[in-house]
Amino acid sequence: LHVGRKPACKSLANQKGSKVVQDKMEKYLAAPGESSSALKEVLKSPRHYLIYKNEDLKQKDESHFTLGTFIHSAFLEPSKFAKVQNLPAEGNKASIAGLTTLIKYYWELLGIAPDTFLSDKGMKDLKEILFDLETKAAKAGYTFIDPDMAKVVKIIQASYRTYGGGIIPRLIACGRTKVSMYGKDPSTGLKVKIRPDCMLLEEQVGANIILSVKTTSATSIDGFMRDAAKFRYELAEGMYLKVASEITGRKFTGTLMLVAQTVIPYQCALLWLDAEDLEIGKYKYQQAIDIVSQCKAADSWPGFEAYAEDGAYGIIQTRFPSWIRQELNPQYIPE
Repeated sequence: LHVGRKPACKSLANQKGSKVVQDKMEKYLAAPGESSSALKEVLKSPRHYLIYKNEDLKQKDESHFTLGTFIHSAFLEPSKFAKVQNLPAEGNKASIAGLTTLIKYYWELLGIAPDTFLSDKGMKDLKEILFDLETKAAKAGYTFIDPDMAKVVKIIQASYRTYGGGIIPRLIACGRTKVSMYGKDPSTGLKVKIRPDCMLLEEQVGANIILSVKTTSATSIDGFMRDAAKFRYELAEGMYLKVASEITGRKFTGTLMLVAQTVIPYQCALLWLDAEDLEIGKYKYQQAIDIVSQCKAADSWPGFEAYAEDGAYGIIQTRFPSWIRQELNPQYIPE
């Protein structure tokens, strides 16, 4: 590995009409185009996809601290580990004393010289001052968690730094993050978009690679891979490789998956995904986008009846899982 000069995002776009930019997640989510999340839904049924794309039915974002979301962002922006803080135990918003404690804490944290006499202020004024300080702290990247959670973050941070002799921060340092790619699928003409967690380019690591960050409650690698299959990660990773190759003109050939546990022992793992599995993911991506194209052309979005044979009126022929055919252990009943 070596950290060289990183190509500008705009220089990565090669497909006509495509775009490679560093933008905010909100802008990426609002942009038109088929994403891996939507295409996973269409493989359940076209109706799943239609409901998923309905803005009125989407769950509202209730932003709050969770270990999983923090790990994901901190792995890609390691400086966030250093900005995890604990609020003073005696601070609260229910009393003048508690508000005063919090204000003084934020002043010290942000390096702000006190510019007012707090003893002259009432509850309303103190809350306004505190709100302004909380906003400044959030913009500065600070995250506030309870002491127990802070201990967990420290364990994860240690694993992040030391795993494989320090390979993870070295990879992230020479990768490109917060990059969105917008283009078209060559076979259907549908707009597509991807936002890989991190791109590693051949100038830095010898090959063009996608690095994806995942969190898991699994206690083993095998357990994580079973969950990964359930969530169709192979489709997303296959789509990233295929679309990134088409948009940039570079051949993206592999995927690294950086996995972090959100349960004891809070460890990391760096996984190299199997090439055959990724080809299966590319096939599923193409199958999904073909289904979307066909449904749009016909303006028809069937539900589970899509699994029924033509003319079967939605009656689906199916079977129980194969394991029901396993022989039962004999039972010996005493006479």
